[in-house]
Amino acid sequence: MILEVQGVSKLYTRKGETVTALQDVSLSVQERERIGIAGGSGSGKSTLLRLLSLQEEPTSGNLSLFGKSVSQWKGNERELYRSLQVMFQNSFHSISPRMAVGEFMLEPCVNFGIGTKQEAKERCEWWLSKVGLDTSVWKKYRHELSGGQLQRLVLARMMAVGAELVLFDEPTSALDVCNQARVIELIQNVYEEQPFTYVFVSHDLGVLQTLTDRIIVMKEGTIVETLASKDLGLATHPYTKQLLAASRG
Repeated sequence: MILEVQGVSKLYTRKGETVTALQDVSLSVQERERIGIAGGSGSGKSTLLRLLSLQEEPTSGNLSLFGKSVSQWKGNERELYRSLQVMFQNSFHSISPRMAVGEFMLEPCVNFGIGTKQEAKERCEWWLSKVGLDTSVWKKYRHELSGGQLQRLVLARMMAVGAELVLFDEPTSALDVCNQARVIELIQNVYEEQPFTYVFVSHDLGVLQTLTDRIIVMKEGTIVETLASKDLGLATHPYTKQLLAASRG
């Protein structure tokens, strides 16, 4: 099991009041499975992603990654973060303004000891070509690339280090229809080239149906429905139907 969540809840205290962001959430993800998590604002999907990426800890319940509990990973995060990668909504902030593309690509490969420096460079260049970027970007900086190019760059870097689990935090939500379609196609092509497990968070069920095997629908911090992506039209929960109608315009 790549990922397992058992009875997880997350509570916050704001202005003296307790807010429940997640309540008794359980799910599991198998190797190379593609999971979608859908829900509108306040559904808990972003909170869940922060827990899965170990940015925060659950208030209660158990969370395991690659067969180890979160507590077992403490002190050994370096090994974990080679296998676990996150793509945020805005890739611009994932890249240091002082770091050229080549440095950005090579840094994790060198840190994780992936081949010699020359082998790592060749691997990085190969993945850049796979996402539609050529070596002309090697010496460029983030401000010289478009939003779509930055997303391609971040995905190429994840694949170069051999990511086994990728968490996508609504990477298409800020894009126009044309660029959204390009990102969807890019993820599909990369998955075919080097299959990996991923969890894709989005409010758009149409995007999730295209990119995932199974969709988990969240509302007010709980899971209200889980169904195969191909069976989205068979949804029975009113909230799922509402999201589906919204995605169809």
